[in-house]
Amino acid sequence: MLIKFKVSNYLSFNETVEFNMLAGNVRRHSQHIHNFKGHRLLKSSVVYGSNGSGKSNLIHAMGLLEEIVAHGELNSFTDNNKFKLNPSNLDLPIKLEIEFITNNRGYSYGIEFHENLIKKEWLKKLEFGKKDDLILFRRESKSNDKIKLTFADKYLKSEKNKVLREVYQDDLLTKDLPFIFLAKTQKFKEISEAYEWITNKMVFIFTGVKFRGLAGIMNRDIEFRDFTNKLIGDLGTGIKELRIKTIDFDSYFGEDNLAEKERVLKSVMDGEEEMIGDYYSNAIAYLDDNGKPIVKKLYSIHESPDYGEIEFELYEESEGSLRLLDFLPAFHMALNYEYTIIIDEIDQSIHVNLLKELVSKLQEKGDLKGQIIFTTHESNLLDLDIFRQDEIWFTEKDIKGATHLCQLSDFDIRTEMDVTKGYLSGKFGAIPFLGNFKDFKKIENKKKPK
Repeated sequence: MLIKFKVSNYLSFNETVEFNMLAGNVRRHSQHIHNFKGHRLLKSSVVYGSNGSGKSNLIHAMGLLEEIVAHGELNSFTDNNKFKLNPSNLDLPIKLEIEFITNNRGYSYGIEFHENLIKKEWLKKLEFGKKDDLILFRRESKSNDKIKLTFADKYLKSEKNKVLREVYQDDLLTKDLPFIFLAKTQKFKEISEAYEWITNKMVFIFTGVKFRGLAGIMNRDIEFRDFTNKLIGDLGTGIKELRIKTIDFDSYFGEDNLAEKERVLKSVMDGEEEMIGDYYSNAIAYLDDNGKPIVKKLYSIHESPDYGEIEFELYEESEGSLRLLDFLPAFHMALNYEYTIIIDEIDQSIHVNLLKELVSKLQEKGDLKGQIIFTTHESNLLDLDIFRQDEIWFTEKDIKGATHLCQLSDFDIRTEMDVTKGYLSGKFGAIPFLGNFKDFKKIENKKKPK
């Protein structure tokens, strides 16, 4: 699970800005907290801010770190995304650092890079104050472009590993290759664990991204199918349930799409499950138990009081309903496993009432085994009946154009206060203010009946 993330000199972030999932001194919604060896981590957080305030940049910075680790290389265009409103920053590195917990161990991974050169990279095992954190590896680029690689003593007990370190340092490591990527499959347990969490346990949903794999999951996972149908029924979308229908392979493709039919047939005969059609088709092809190719297609079912169940193609549903379906696999993951789900602009295309109902259902029981983090500018979600004060973050740009973050818990507020009014009035830095909360409290107090 995510503990904290730091970024500097990237997009609208100038000096180091920190986002964290550390629970503060808030009494409300105690079920929203994970306890780990005496440390309290939030199960969810929401980041508010007006358009252009930098809330999406926070998600993109986290996504950039995941991309660098997963692909094992720097993006050659990344330097163009430095904080440009301070020209001196163009000669400084971008810095990214993340702290997280996986398999009951805490880690901190960081990287600094400039002009397609990794200046520093490190991985620490966190000891949470019981003793000094253990540096598992550290790499630094020297002025002559030589790379210095340092291992924890525990990794150098064998002569084989001592030789391996020299090979890494002198032969295998290149200036743009993260060491965590290079060493991910070696017998360094902690490095492998850290790589696995960064690349697989953080799940990003960016705006415009659509999920095509719903038919496959609904077909394979009965528990997920039940979860999905209960949730969409409770949310009042008009959809009674999603249903998988078996279609004859030849009938699905007909006579007008023989080339695609042959391509899919070759894939499924090799034992593959093949997604077919476009996003709105949501169909899969595979071999049934008898070795016969079949198609399973997803439909939505509505119910008419006069005619009973009516079958709809997914493309006939609203954009809001389809966007909701994009989120469901990720929500299911967070409810059942220790995944950290990160969504940019969750309110895109979803009606505010539907969104508020959805978030409320995820929050009310505190059943999340993982974490959900999302950005929004939908003020109706600013509700202390849904979120703790320390779960609510605000983004704001200062007069130099740099993004800053603050939490609602940074302010001395009453739990009965209408936070939405404060947000829309610009009282938390997210619309355009920071630090004028005392004036807001005076206004609120004047409104109270004597």
